Amino acid sequence: MTSFFGFKREDLIMIINLFKINLRDRYLGSGLGPLWAIINPLLTLVIYSFLFTFVFKARIPGASSGMAYVIWFLSGFVPLLSISESMSFTTVSVVRSASLVKNIVFKVECIPIADTFVAMVPFTVGLLFVNGLLFINGIYPSWHFIVLVPLIIVQVILLAGIGLILSATAVFIRDLSQIIPTIVLLITFGTPIFYSIDALPDIARRLEYFNPFYHVIQSYRNILISHTLPELSGFIYLTCVSLLCFIVGLKYYRALKGFFTIVM
Repeated sequence: MTSFFGFKREDLIMIINLFKINLRDRYLGSGLGPLWAIINPLLTLVIYSFLFTFVFKARIPGASSGMAYVIWFLSGFVPLLSISESMSFTTVSVVRSASLVKNIVFKVECIPIADTFVAMVPFTVGLLFVNGLLFINGIYPSWHFIVLVPLIIVQVILLAGIGLILSATAVFIRDLSQIIPTIVLLITFGTPIFYSIDALPDIARRLEYFNPFYHVIQSYRNILISHTLPELSGFIYLTCVSLLCFIVGLKYYRALKGFFTIVM
């Protein structure tokens, strides 16, 4: 049977099943269950929209209302949701699934990859929310929206690669999960999400080009707001970094997975 990076059809089925189980178990015991995967990001986006529209009254130069800034901000913040959720959730994925790893024979690489897809649920909700705001503001989809498909695929590959590295490392360094919120904070303020890249000094703008998360966010803003294609060189760079990260993450994970049952 043909395989992709060593994953066969049964492994893909396992990823889908783990995705369903992890999404259900994440909200186990709550009355609304998996609905919280929709409610939580919606509440976060509504709060940010209210704050920047009515409290801070942030404006984009030349725009007549605060809604333009909210749309611009959220189009960058929504991808950050997937980055934050993925890094936080995948870091503890193997440790959290210790009984599964010890007692069931399967390709354990599926665990962090499935958790990456769980982290994409809030992102999907957020993307729909932003498109709703665009529609209300009179900005309608163009043919450029087709490019969202390869962009999301590249984004998932990047996050899965990071997740493989973090989850394998966290088995041996349990304190890693405590560092992740700080790393996410650095990504949040080190990437032009709240501010324009033009606000950075010249040397910082040049360094920002090597930040893959910047290209993720800028690509979404190009497609959703400007109705233009992502910058070709930036998208190629993002794709190469994502594939490299996934390949390195997979090799790293597979090199360490034989020690998981010994350490846990």
